[in-house]
Amino acid sequence: MTLRTAVILTLGSITAATTAILTLLAGGSGAQAVLAAGVAFGGAVPALHRLIAAESPEADRG
Repeated sequence: MTLRTAVILTLGSITAATTAILTLLAGGSGAQAVLAAGVAFGGAVPALHRLIAAESPEADRG
């Protein structure tokens, strides 16, 4: 696993956990919190994948 992948998955997990906690605090059930967390993770990971650029060949020159 690359560092980039680890960062993306970690940030996605933090997003999912935060969403679950906020859902519970808003009065949602455990099932709703799990579903909301899954949706948040599923949305965050592709967005972070696009946002955090892969290493470019130009970065090695220097």
